[in-house]
Amino acid sequence: MSFSKTLESMTKEELIRYAELLSKNFMSLDGYWFLGLEEKYGLEAAIEHDKDAWSKFAVTEARRLKEFLGIRDGTIDDLQRAMRLLSFGTTSGVETAVTNGRLVVTITNCRPQQARLKAGRGEFPCKPVGIAHLSAFAREINPAFKARCLKCPPDPHPKEYWCSWEFYLE
Repeated sequence: MSFSKTLESMTKEELIRYAELLSKNFMSLDGYWFLGLEEKYGLEAAIEHDKDAWSKFAVTEARRLKEFLGIRDGTIDDLQRAMRLLSFGTTSGVETAVTNGRLVVTITNCRPQQARLKAGRGEFPCKPVGIAHLSAFAREINPAFKARCLKCPPDPHPKEYWCSWEFYLE
């Protein structure tokens, strides 16, 4: 049976569980890649490589989601729809809200951070990676988008979430 036929034979619940599995697998690959860089070259070098990889990936992911969702105008609502489908979204607790023409995206369940803490590595100062990734993603939806980090490690953050980002059209 082909991959397409396998997917067609799945129930809605199985498809949702499969999307969650793919998201976990994606984040595991990213984690192993990052840890390998960190162990070989140190944290600073790993962050630089991570920023580069995530900013390039963001453009590809946003282009594919634009096509998938039929996004033409690149409005704040379009960005919200695309952000809800980020590759890591199903397992990262991506929450979105639009207020006064601004989109706030909050990550409540950061699997990489949780894995680092469980392994005794401490929080990863991911702010520069998040800025590179989410800014590039938003700009691909619409070049006029600006992104602002509200909170992200190494910033102190409440227990309810790991990071929060604001997007607006300039």
